[in-house]
Parts: sequence; structure tokens; C-alpha cells
Amino acid sequence: MSADGAADGDNMQRFELYIKASAIDKETKGSCPICQQWFMITVLLGENQDDIDFKVYTVQADCPPKNFGVDQGWSKKFPVIMVLSGRNKNGQDISNMKYDEFETLETFFESINRSCPELKRKNAPNLAAMEAVQDVYPTFNAFLSQKADRHDDRRLKAELKKINEFLESEDTKFWLTMSCPLQTAFLLPRLQHIRVAGEAYRGFEIPKEYTALWKYLADAYKTEAFKSTMPSDQDIIFHYEKKAANPPRKGKWSSRPTLQRFTYTMDIPPQVAAALNGSDEDGDSLDNLMPPQIEQAQHA
Repeated sequence: MSADGAADGDNMQRFELYIKASAIDKETKGSCPICQQWFMITVLLGENQDDIDFKVYTVQADCPPKNFGVDQGWSKKFPVIMVLSGRNKNGQDISNMKYDEFETLETFFESINRSCPELKRKNAPNLAAMEAVQDVYPTFNAFLSQKADRHDDRRLKAELKKINEFLESEDTKFWLTMSCPLQTAFLLPRLQHIRVAGEAYRGFEIPKEYTALWKYLADAYKTEAFKSTMPSDQDIIFHYEKKAANPPRKGKWSSRPTLQRFTYTMDIPPQVAAALNGSDEDGDSLDNLMPPQIEQAQHA
């Protein structure tokens, strides 16, 4: 993605990002939280740097492109970055490099970013934030795997409360800027999974009293980098079909997600919106709207 006033061609970082395709239609964005995490960071870099030129391809996990080097020890992990041309911040040529491991992806994005102070998970500025958010998703997975007759949401609520308390001490809109993309790109896809799949499989809702967390989500739903990289509700629900101990509950999610039209949950409970600012209760619900698409996004 090139911003207006792009940098001189010799200084451009040109690369391709390959992410998992939808398990339903095999073409649109899939439900992998890790893929969305790095897709978000890619978009944020593209929005904030004029030397970033990227394309995004959705790929069926069991049918990778030939240029992945499957016969040369490809790790079979997503996302994958294929650098077409460019130099890192130290001036080293990284053309034709491939990155498909979490640590090497961190290294790649850190090596080309000029807008964000830190993009490494274990660097000091990120440690406190990551400590606050890192346990919520494993806790959610454990919650879904419990049998319905004994499921207990107390641990999940405790993890969400910890995040809410952390966000109370933060500027949630600042968290959505390029100043701290790593933690927000890590957290938001997982929160969306918790919200959509938690409601579908367990009738779980993020407690409305966690207003800082809801404000964070409300701001995120208005943020291009999150909206444009978001998978559909149906893909998220299908993602947990074999992981959840029980099928989706009766109601709007009870029919098979593969038979439903794609929707994108981006609404805020009216009473929460009213508590936040008193103005969102009327007309600011974004539920079921298709998010805007990245112009350069393609599928292979």
C-alpha cells in the first residue's frame, strides 16, 4: 500500500503478505487471529509510512502457492511475508527474503518500520501491556472446551476485567494509533473472537460494566486497520466448530455458518454506548455491515 507522496522507488519496501483464506468461501479473509494481527500491523505501517508498498493474498492452507518452496522445508505456518525488494533500517538488502515464523515476522516488521517505537513483543514498552492481555485467549479456548453442564465463565471474566482495569489507566484511542500497534493488533482479533464465538457457543457476553473495554471496542470499530482486516462472524464461528465442546446455541447462530450470508458484528450495546457518551444509542450501530476492503487485497 502506497500513501500519497510515495517515497522514491529505490527506497520502497515492496512485499506480499499471505494470510489464511476463509474456510467457508476459500477466498475472503480467514478467521486466523495471528493472520489478522500481522495484517493489521501491515495496514498501520502502510497508513503511516510512504515507503510501504504491499499486496495481500488469501491462501487455502492446504494449497500454498508454488513460490512458498513447499519442497524446500516450508514451515506450513501463516502468515507468510515474501519480500520483493527493499532494505531494512540498517541498509541491508532484504529482497527475496521469506518470513513465516513468529519471531522472524517480528524481525521483519521491526526492520522496516519508522513510525512505531517498538514492534517487538518482549521489548520493555510492550511488556506491561502484553502481560495484561496475553492470557485472555487461552482462557477463552479453555472455556469453550468445557462441557455445557459444567462451564464456568469466572476465569474468562477475570481476564477481561484485568484488561478493562489496564485500559482504564490508558488512552484507548491512543492504543489504536501507530504508537502501540503490537499490543492492539494482538488483542483486538482475539476480543472479536471472544465476543462472536462466545455468544454463539455459550451465550457469553462481555460484561457491560467493563466500560473501558467497550470504549476500546467502539473506537476499534471505527478504525480502518481493524475493520478492513476483520473476518466474518461466520468464519469466526466455524473456526471453533471442532474445538468447542458443544454446538452453537439455538437462535441466530444455530444454523450452520457455512449456509449463512457473511455478517460483521460491530455494534455496541445501546446502554453501554449511552453510558460512554450518550450519543451512540441512536444510529451508531454498525452490526451486519460489510467492512471496507483494502484496495490492494487479492486472493491467490
